[in-house]
Parts: sequence; structure tokens; C-alpha cells
Amino acid sequence: MDTAVMNLFGIFENLRAHVDVLNESIEPQFIQMALNFEDCRRKWLRVEQDFASCKEVLAKAETERGALEVKLKHARNQVDVEIRRRQKAEADCEKLDRQIQLIRDLLVTEGSSNSIQLNDEQRSALAFLNARSQTPANLNSSRRLTTIDESASILSDISYDKTDDSLDWDSSVVRTVRLKKRQKRRSSRNHTEGPPAAAKRSRSTGRTSEKGNESLVAKTTVTVPKNGGPIEAVTTVEAVIKPESCVPCGKRIKFGKISLKCRDCRVVAHPECRDRCPLPCIPNMAGTPVKIGEGTLADFVSSTSPMIPPLVVHCVNEIEQRGLHETGLYRLSGADRVVKDLKEKFLRGKTVPLLSKVDDIHCVTGLLKDFLRNLKEPLLTFRLNRTFMDAAELADEDNSIALMYQTISDLPQPNRETLAFLIIHLQRVARSLDTKMDVTNLARVFGPTLVGHAVPDPDPMTILQDTKRQPKVVERLLCLPVEYWSQFMMVEQDQAHNDHMVIENANVYSTPDQKSSIFAPLTTPEQHMSKTPSSSSLSQRVRNATLNAITPKFGSKSKSAVSFSRQGNFFASPLLK
Repeated sequence: MDTAVMNLFGIFENLRAHVDVLNESIEPQFIQMALNFEDCRRKWLRVEQDFASCKEVLAKAETERGALEVKLKHARNQVDVEIRRRQKAEADCEKLDRQIQLIRDLLVTEGSSNSIQLNDEQRSALAFLNARSQTPANLNSSRRLTTIDESASILSDISYDKTDDSLDWDSSVVRTVRLKKRQKRRSSRNHTEGPPAAAKRSRSTGRTSEKGNESLVAKTTVTVPKNGGPIEAVTTVEAVIKPESCVPCGKRIKFGKISLKCRDCRVVAHPECRDRCPLPCIPNMAGTPVKIGEGTLADFVSSTSPMIPPLVVHCVNEIEQRGLHETGLYRLSGADRVVKDLKEKFLRGKTVPLLSKVDDIHCVTGLLKDFLRNLKEPLLTFRLNRTFMDAAELADEDNSIALMYQTISDLPQPNRETLAFLIIHLQRVARSLDTKMDVTNLARVFGPTLVGHAVPDPDPMTILQDTKRQPKVVERLLCLPVEYWSQFMMVEQDQAHNDHMVIENANVYSTPDQKSSIFAPLTTPEQHMSKTPSSSSLSQRVRNATLNAITPKFGSKSKSAVSFSRQGNFFASPLLK
């Protein structure tokens, strides 16, 4: 027992000796080790932060590199495209130079057996051919590439090789063009009264020599004789600086080709595309004097009756043709981008866009609503806004209608005629069961658009109050009889001196015994017209002629003239109870 105790005591003493050895002066060493660990941790943290920033820089550099690679690829493709265009332009220029050289040899060169005998006036008119051959550097540099000028400058009589093949090929082209010009001149001489057309041609050709390289456009003006004789089309040739595009097909009109141009709406078309031009033909304004969406209605109409913006007429015409069986017409919206582009083309373009190419009819309705909604002053004007609302809210129906008649007569003429045109159209839409747009639904849609507010910038409370009253005004307007609205579309016969008014007349009705209007509906009690299934729409009335004698646009197939036995009056007073 004692031996075991002694052994255990010896082990304990040995253990204490080891513990004392380990605990002797060990604190400074542990503190130093902890400091070393902290230093390593901080260095590690800095390395991690530097690594993260380097990764961000690398990612940004990779993104920039990718973008630059894409730009480089696009730039290379663009350079290739431009090189091909330049080569094609050089080839076309060389071809045209050869043709002009052949024309010069054929027309101007003296002493040649193949030259045509020309008088002094004709030679002076064709003097630009000699000038071009001698000084090709005088070409309009703004219309030609520098490389083309250099390639054209090396062509001369010495370096030009007159082979039989090229002479035969180019001569056929030249003779074809000259044949067309001679035919046009004969047509102009046969149908034009007054001074000879040769003098006009010489002046036009003289302008060509002054302006340089220009293309020729045949401008056709369809006139109606005042004595009721047959319709004659006078064709003139004019020089234009910039090339034109065909409005119906969208293709470019090539050099030397004949094209038709309406002098009223400035629509340019190929002869074969003339039947597809946008109708009715409405004279374009001199230019919108204000920014888009900032003008009043009077800024977009002509100075003669009916004072209706062309945009409204064309939109209603297209909607009448395609939209009367469209569910939710005017309630559904079209693509904003398409509506914006169409509005830009209508108000800023040189020609009328072809709405028949717009696939979605809701884009056309959206264009009409956007135009009316963004006018500087609403259609019912700021001055009469409260009067219209008060008239619509009168409890007595007779007094309400009487006050509505009086307020409508106080509207400016452009607003009054445009309102009548729109109301007649909306009444047709309401009568179409397929649209599912009755008078109430149309009033909700067109209330804010037509009525608007009494001030340019209304406060939120005014907007909330007017929103409840606006549909009542439109609903009351739609309930007025169509005969009342039709009187605003009347055109007096003493205004029939406008020989150049051009309206489509594809389906001719019998001559009415009473006064008729351009935009009146087909089934009015006082107008006993025979209605055909293909023309039972308001747009057909727009296209029907209402003057003494009216010819279709570009000489359409129909050549019937419409006349009236009685004169119509502007804005006859309504019959009140």
C-alpha cells in the first residue's frame, strides 16, 4: 500500500515539475504569436480587397473590349458596304457619262452624219451637254462622291472607245427616252390652249442647264373646263433637283423615268401606281407653322370650305373602309410608335402617307384621337366649353337641344365643320353592331378628346369634375339628327371655280335634285340617292364630287361629272321647336 502511494506521489511531483517548466516566462511568447497572427490577418484582408478591385477592373475592361469589338465589326461591315456603294456609284456614273456622251454626239456635235438638225434655240437649251463634256469638274459636288468626280474627269473624246456594241445598246436607251418626251410634247400641244408649249419647255430646259445634274418629272395637272366640256389632262415637264419616291409603292423613281405629280397634294407616283394614290386629294398647307401638337385646329385647315384637316379626312376615310366591322373600334389603342410616326409623316412630310399599308386599324384610330387630343385648343374651344356642358346638363330636352344648336353656331368655322364631319362619322360607327360601340361608349372615349377643359392647364379638381360632364356633351351631340350636321358640309356653287379640286369618284351616283354635301351620309331624307353595297360608307361620300364638274385623281377611270340644280347655303339655321 505504501509503495503504491509513493509511486503516485512521485508521478504527481513529476507532473508539477513539467507544469512549472511550461508556465515559466510563456506569456510574452503567446502575446507575440497573437500579434503575428493579427499582422497576417491584416495582410490577408488587404490582398483580398486588392483582388476584388482587380476583378472589377478586369470585368470592366472585358466589357469595354467586347463593346469595342462589336463597334469594330460594325465599322468593318459599314466600310464594306460603303466600298460596294462607291463601286456601284462609280459604275453608274461611268455608265451615265457614256450615255451623255452618246447624246452629245447625237444631238450637238456639228459635222456628224448622225447628228440631228437643231435650231439655235434648241442648241442653246442643250448647251449644257458641251459644258459638261468640257468641264466635268463643274458638277454639283454635294450630290456626287469625290471618287466619282475623279473617275468622270478622265473621260474624254480621246480615251472613249466607240465600239459598235456599246453604241447600239446606249442608242436604244436614248431613243426610247426621246420618244417618250416627244409623245408628251404632242399631248401638251393638243390639249393646251394659249401660248405654245415650246416656250415653256425651253425655259424649263434652261433651268436645267443652270442647276446642273437634275432629273425630269412629268407633272400632270387634271383640270375641269368651266363650260362643261370633256376633261383634259395637261402634261408638263419640269426639272427637279432631288430625286423622288413613289408614294403608293415606296420605290425610287429611276433617272429618266416618267412620273406623275399632283400639284395640289404633291403626291408623286409611277404612271402604273396612280390608281393606288391616297384619296381624297386635299391640297397641302404651306407648312405647319407650329410644333406638332401645339397648334390650333385653324393651323391645319385650308382657307376654303370645307375647313377640315387632311389628317382627319384621311383617317376617317380609312376607318370607314376597314374599321366598321372591327370590335372595340376607338376603344382599343394601337402601337404608340406607329401612331407617332404616322403623325410625323402627316404633319411634317411632303406627301400623304398611305394609310392602307397600316395593318392595324387601331393605329389609325389612335392617330385621329391623338391629333384631336393634342391640339393647343380643344375642338369645342375654351370659350364655349362651359356653355356646351351647361347645355348638355339641362333637364328640359328641348331647351338643351336649342342651346346646343346656338352654341354650335358660335363655334369658329374650322371647328364647326370638323365637328360635323366627326359626328357624322361617329354616328355611322354607333350604328354598326359589329363594333359594339354605341353612343354611350363613344361618348366616354371622345369626351376628353373633343370637349377638353375650359382652361389650358386645369387643376386636378377641375379635371375630376369635367371628366363626369364631358361624355354628356358628346352624347348630346351624337343624338342630334344627321340632317342638321349635313348642312355644315354644303358647298355653294359660286365656289365651283376651283378647277383643280381633285376627289375620287369611283362609284357615281345619280345627280341629286337638291343640294348635296361632300361629307354628308348616304341615307339622308332630303337626298334620295341610290346606294350601292360597295359604297355604303361615309368615305364614299368624301370621294364623290360635289362641284359642277370634278375629275378623278390622275385621270381615274370614272369621268362622270356631278352637277346640282340648286345652290347650297352655309350653316343654315336649325329648325327649333
